Amino acid sequence: MSLSQLSLSQFRNIEAISLEPSEHINVILGANGSGKSSLLEAIYFLSHGKSFRTTNSKLLIRHEQPQCVVHGKKSLHHLLVPVGISKNQQGESIIKIQGKVARRMSELAQLLPVQVITPESYSLFFGGPKERRRFLDLGVFHVEHEFMSAWQQFSQVLKQRNALLKTRPQKYSEQIKYWDKEFVRLAEVVNRCREAYISRFNDVFFGKIIANLPFGEGLEIRFQSGWKKGEALQNELESHFERDVKLGYTSKGPHKSDFNFFTKGMSVEQVLSRGQLKLLLYALKITQTDLIESQSKKQSILLIDDLPSELSSETIELVARLLQLCQSQLFITAIDEQSIARVVEPMERELKMFHVKHGNLITR
Repeated sequence: MSLSQLSLSQFRNIEAISLEPSEHINVILGANGSGKSSLLEAIYFLSHGKSFRTTNSKLLIRHEQPQCVVHGKKSLHHLLVPVGISKNQQGESIIKIQGKVARRMSELAQLLPVQVITPESYSLFFGGPKERRRFLDLGVFHVEHEFMSAWQQFSQVLKQRNALLKTRPQKYSEQIKYWDKEFVRLAEVVNRCREAYISRFNDVFFGKIIANLPFGEGLEIRFQSGWKKGEALQNELESHFERDVKLGYTSKGPHKSDFNFFTKGMSVEQVLSRGQLKLLLYALKITQTDLIESQSKKQSILLIDDLPSELSSETIELVARLLQLCQSQLFITAIDEQSIARVVEPMERELKMFHVKHGNLITR
């Protein structure tokens, strides 16, 4: 159930290349600026419709070209499902699945569960709650089937409520009460999905993964729903109404939730070294891929950009041990074979190696 074919056209510095990756491990070698990270970016783009490196979609399109195109074939239940996405200079996207235009990016994301680890992924710990919600909700999206519809509806109600707050109403009117009723109903569904997923996540993380972390003792995961624990959300909305009017937005609800990591009662970024944080990041991502695969019966794709970066020899061995637990299709970039050998050799899975130079691909 892997990505069995991939082709890029006018993407970043790549004019046109295609490859047939292994369903297990794919190592992409190349000097800095060669285009190896662009291959990972293209796979991420094929799943998410955006880049993990930039918010400017025009940068994805090769210089002076009208559009970029990424195609793939996903092996699914003994069938090859063709998928593709293009984006033009105006920012418009066309998504196709089995030759038919898809209405929503979520249709492609559902088919291709993709996660990425980069040297910048520390934002999961040092960034704001938005980064952690994004990590959490990726898993919830693939595992809890009620979530996507409830979240989309909730987002629309939140938009309506915020628009009303911006009109600076003088009292808690019937109109606000109407939207709050829907707000609370949908918020409770979203929260229930998140809590169910976190329960599953904890079972895998603490039951299977944590034993591979030398600093695992004392680790804990805390979830904050976005409103006061033990308090009804309706009461929170009413009591914060005047404050929300002044702010011009809704300050309580699942859009304000957080998903935090602690060790011995302190946030991990205050206690763990950068190497330990990177190891924890691998553990969290691998837990998520394991859970998505076991619940959805679809193989995940894990992209790892510049794996050896900032890892000591001891930490690389621990990363290798974690990756041996990972059954996802792996795409790993590195500058040379030596830097990656200690990770991929112990895994004893089929491996394909590619070399990228000036946007051209050479199969090794």
